[in-house]
Amino acid sequence: MSDNPLLIDAYAHVGMPRFQSVGDYEGVMARAGIGRAVLCSFDSSPDLAAIHTAISRSPDKFRGLGVPLGNDRKEMEAAVRAQLTAGFSGLRLTDEDVIERPWLLDILAAEGRIAIVCGRPSADQTARAVLANLERNPDAIVIGGHFAGVGDPGILAYGPAAALFAHPRFHVVFSRHGGFPAAAVLTWAEAVVARTGWSRILWGSEAPVMFWRTETMPEAIDWVERLSPTLEERTAFHGGNAARLYFGQPAAIAPLFLPFDPETRARSFPATLWANGLPVDQALAGRMVHAWLEAGGKGNLGTFVEKLLDHVLPPLPVSDRG
Repeated sequence: MSDNPLLIDAYAHVGMPRFQSVGDYEGVMARAGIGRAVLCSFDSSPDLAAIHTAISRSPDKFRGLGVPLGNDRKEMEAAVRAQLTAGFSGLRLTDEDVIERPWLLDILAAEGRIAIVCGRPSADQTARAVLANLERNPDAIVIGGHFAGVGDPGILAYGPAAALFAHPRFHVVFSRHGGFPAAAVLTWAEAVVARTGWSRILWGSEAPVMFWRTETMPEAIDWVERLSPTLEERTAFHGGNAARLYFGQPAAIAPLFLPFDPETRARSFPATLWANGLPVDQALAGRMVHAWLEAGGKGNLGTFVEKLLDHVLPPLPVSDRG
């Protein structure tokens, strides 16, 4: 399938060793017909150089989201400004960032960049913090990642969440489709669309995390059909809104000069691989348990399998950093 410039993945993770290389993801894009993408870093695997190389080499195809890193505010602010100066379109933030470090939102707003908040922006404390940012920064743009926190749809009728989701500069990425209970995420998505309309929601795959749940890209792309969008609404959702927010202006790319090696500030965070279970032949499952027990049954089966995989898998290829 050829790339469709109208199909934009607004939330794809790249970065080794946790996720996938840019080259890996370009293969995913080609197979799925994705024309452009927003490449997002993560604070436990901050391969910022790889993302910077991608947006430098293919500025019409990629935009990049960085992460706040540092042992204190001085370090973190220096690293954030270095990323923004180098051409990153914004930052991936957590609830903790928004609540405890509101100055990050102020920096992004002053530079005309985007904050994507992955956590529970719909929770009262986070919603209040984001609303305060939108009120003090008239040009701020904030996006809630992963449906902006799946919860009780009733909270969108009153209180901080209702005010936030009604705000014209707050947007929502529908991502992590299979990571929530099916009925709950559908009900929540219906309520979000009713509150925001189709002009403020975007599609994101969360690749490769979606693959950890044994999901496929076509399933992620077509998930929105549960909401019965019109052709115009689907077009806005699958790319039009992301094009306006991220690709409306050329990216100003400059060299990336970080004040420290980002790997030295990476946060330790395990990968929840196979969170919904990896279907394997039952005989294979039995063989794994047998081998673990015969080896002494120490620790748990998960750590045993991890050691097996580490032993048999080849080393990672050279990074895309260029």
